[in-house]
This record gives sequence, C-alpha cells and structure tokens, in this order.
Amino acid sequence: MEHLPYAEVTGPYQTRPPSWPPALTEFADQLEAVMATGRHELAALVEGLNERGSTAPEGAAWTQTSLRARLAELGS
Repeated sequence: MEHLPYAEVTGPYQTRPPSWPPALTEFADQLEAVMATGRHELAALVEGLNERGSTAPEGAAWTQTSLRARLAELGS
C-alpha cells in the first residue's frame, strides 16, 4: 500500500459556502472548536458539543445518531 506524503494543514478544516444560514455557521464553529481540543472520534465530538451547550437541530442534546445525520446532511 502506498502512503501519501505528510501534509501540514495550516488553515481551517473546510471551507464554507458564503450563503450558509447562521445556525449552520454556529454548528461549524462549535464543531471546529471541539476538534481543536484534539477530539476527533464521534463519541468525543458529541461529548464536546454537549459540553459547549450546542444543541442538535431539534433543540435536544447531541447524540451519535443526530451528529451522524447532521454531518451526512451537510456532506451531501
């Protein structure tokens, strides 16, 4: 298996469309803040979002299922 060379990421994790609604921008900001603490596994991301007071789209606490659904929605 060929490995890709190491690449240093110096900017944001992803770019965002300029027309995103404020709720999506807030979600992305919260997710990036959690990831900046070194949390990258789904369970850790859910825990971090909940610790920051972020809520899932329906207003409830994040679960692995709701975070998976939100990320799938944004990835499509």
